[in-house]
Amino acid sequence: MVLRCCCGRRNCLPDTICGTDVSDLFAYSTTKYIKIRDARLGLLHYTLMFFIVVYILVYQLIGQLGYLKFNDAQNSVRLTLQEPTLDSCNPNDADCKDAFPPLSQLPYCCAQNSSCKANADGSCSCDYRPSFKDYNCTLLSGTDASVIQESSIIVGTFTHEYIQTLNSSCFSTYPSALDSCDDLWLMSEQAQVFTAGVEDYTVLIDHSVTSPKSGLAMSSRTLQGTLFVGPNGNDDDAAKAIKDAVCSLPGAKTAPDGGSTTDRSPCYLRPSSVAGLDFFPVGTLLKAAGVSLESESYPGSGHSARYDGICINLIIDYSNSKAWHGLQTNISYVYKPAVIPQSTFKTTVLSPLSTDGHKMLKKDMHGIFFNVQPGGQLAVFDFTQLLLQLTTSLTLLAMATVGVNILAQYVLRYRHYYSEALYDRTADFDNITFLERQSDDCLRQELQERNLPQTGTRERMILRLMDYGYRPSSNRSCTPTTSFTRAEASA
Repeated sequence: MVLRCCCGRRNCLPDTICGTDVSDLFAYSTTKYIKIRDARLGLLHYTLMFFIVVYILVYQLIGQLGYLKFNDAQNSVRLTLQEPTLDSCNPNDADCKDAFPPLSQLPYCCAQNSSCKANADGSCSCDYRPSFKDYNCTLLSGTDASVIQESSIIVGTFTHEYIQTLNSSCFSTYPSALDSCDDLWLMSEQAQVFTAGVEDYTVLIDHSVTSPKSGLAMSSRTLQGTLFVGPNGNDDDAAKAIKDAVCSLPGAKTAPDGGSTTDRSPCYLRPSSVAGLDFFPVGTLLKAAGVSLESESYPGSGHSARYDGICINLIIDYSNSKAWHGLQTNISYVYKPAVIPQSTFKTTVLSPLSTDGHKMLKKDMHGIFFNVQPGGQLAVFDFTQLLLQLTTSLTLLAMATVGVNILAQYVLRYRHYYSEALYDRTADFDNITFLERQSDDCLRQELQERNLPQTGTRERMILRLMDYGYRPSSNRSCTPTTSFTRAEASA
């Protein structure tokens, strides 16, 4: 290792390390750029870059919030059904009065009407409702008319009651009696009734939202939400008419925040609230989904959806960001009801009538199954996501350069000139084998005859001859006069 004199310099470096020049060992490699002085190519390139920058910075980052990381929202829900009351009061209060509609005004109830004819199965047929059978109606509290499950509620619209008694003869000579037991339970039909005015019942929705990955969590008591009444792929003319009727209610808007007043779907409605909790009339949720209990449950059933039941998904779509506006100070949500086409629903409730459990009241309850599901995403600022978007922009910018190069070489009018300017071509390597067999003295002699520099490594001298267009001559032999060592040649 040979050391240079520092001569007052701050850093002292050796000339060589392990026989390798230190400048070669730590040389800096970079890309060589060629500037083609043609405004047409430059304008094409800068135009593409401009649109890419606008796409990434304006559309992706600002418009589509590309600097945010989105995580799926999760929620917990408590649902409660309440019968219609005066001024939506709490039925638990002593002074709260129920407000059921008169049975005579409900077309599906068997009423004392000369046009209605009683049937043997307990139903009746009325001239004013010829498509379906009518049944007697009953008044039920919200608790009796509902079955509450995790994140769902069943609102009973039709109930078929039986008294079932365990057939004791099946167990009198156990086990031989089991071989001849035809009816384990003896059934006695008690009633078939519609729930009167079920559309006027109200569903209270108490929910909270969380996103574990982002650390966000809030209750609906502190949030603001709307009901979305809009089209879906299953809408027909009847469904659209039903939704338009909902949007004619006071307060319907074209957008959840702000928007203008409208009387046609799609629209957004503010829910009624009590103690910060939202509640909707059952009829409003049905209409928002574009269905009526008076429509046929499915083609050929011969019964209404009120009789067979129906399934509705109620998606609560959460969001704390808005396109072109960024993160919001609070979380908002939108209720989005959607009916499952041609669906029916029934659940069974058993109540013991005897202490030994041998006699029970069985209720087959058909009704509206509201299944609440979380939707939407909650966002937080994420530096890694921002870097990802910026990296994408660099890739697109590189693609713009590649695209312009392709156009310059193969498409544009002066492509042949552009191609010559873009690429440096090496000398022909056909004669490299011949030059490799020559001594260093012979190579210097050839360089001297052509007035070319004779310095550098052996490989550099060969490349210099090849760049000059060297061709070996058959009538010439190299006659070196001086011997140089390889180390001296590289000096």
